[in-house]
Amino acid sequence: MSPNAPFEPLRCAVVGLGSIGRDHAAILDALPETELVVGCDLDPTRRAVLPAEVPFVTEADAVLDRDDVDAVWVCTPQHLHRDLTVAALERGLHVFSEKPIAHSLADADAMIRAAERCSEAVLVVGHTLRFHPDFVVAMEAVAAGQVGVPIQLSARWNTGDHEGTVISGRTTVPLEMAIHDVDILRQIAGEVRSVFAVASTISPCGPGPDAVAGTLEFESGAVASLDHSWIMPSTTGMFSDHRLAVFGDRGTVYVETRPTPAQIFGPDGPAFPNTAYRQANPLIPGGALATADRHFVRTVKHGAPWPLTLADARAALAIALAMDRSIVERRPVEMREIEGER
Repeated sequence: MSPNAPFEPLRCAVVGLGSIGRDHAAILDALPETELVVGCDLDPTRRAVLPAEVPFVTEADAVLDRDDVDAVWVCTPQHLHRDLTVAALERGLHVFSEKPIAHSLADADAMIRAAERCSEAVLVVGHTLRFHPDFVVAMEAVAAGQVGVPIQLSARWNTGDHEGTVISGRTTVPLEMAIHDVDILRQIAGEVRSVFAVASTISPCGPGPDAVAGTLEFESGAVASLDHSWIMPSTTGMFSDHRLAVFGDRGTVYVETRPTPAQIFGPDGPAFPNTAYRQANPLIPGGALATADRHFVRTVKHGAPWPLTLADARAALAIALAMDRSIVERRPVEMREIEGER
């Protein structure tokens, strides 16, 4: 669509109104460039998260069969992504799929093939750290050579038990949380050769595992450590603890999302980019999730490139699946083992 074409908001549907679907729905209802035309969830009580004027249905087909939907946000549990995404693409609808792209590599490949067949429709996967300004600055600094060759990396993301008590046993820490960071680490250091992960046997939130530690070995020779959980007691008032560090032969990049933003220590000395969000209009949502949603509108309407490819999303899924296998089998897992199961 030409940038000079008459303005028409992208007509959007959200399928799956759990925590992330609820957030997308609120954003799409508030943005001037989108119109939330319908929400869907199997649980009829989720109707309450939608504005009163937005229709609510409990069957996905009731969304896909409407003639006033341009794009679908797939925010369902991971094992439902494939069928819904393929059905939407085959109807010519654009799809924003929440991460992970799917529950298995076979499902991910089916979705990618559907996107290739239905070339008029856009399929993207919402890895929100690709839109977080601190992580964008960190990746740009590495790409610009400010740290030299990445040698040792680390990523930590611990979130509150308000999430863990809901999803423990329904998904895994690698698929829900670590996948964000392994996508960024792979973007920085390249393809992963092998994975080793262990899980705590203490599970305060549910069936568990609720806390995972791991390592990645990259084809480049770099290594990374991972530290992820959803166990932080919400009663403490601290809901997120997120850090990224990249150590190279010329410098270092830090991202610490609690008290300080991105920090770069390169050959030209330290730098502290001002990446803080400024929300000038309180009626327009800000943050990485809203940035991703707005970028998707530009991708659909104007062809703006999405910051990660479907192959990137698939690779992050493969690494998370390797972490899950390593936890179960208590051994390092080569990535070629995961790829050999397709």
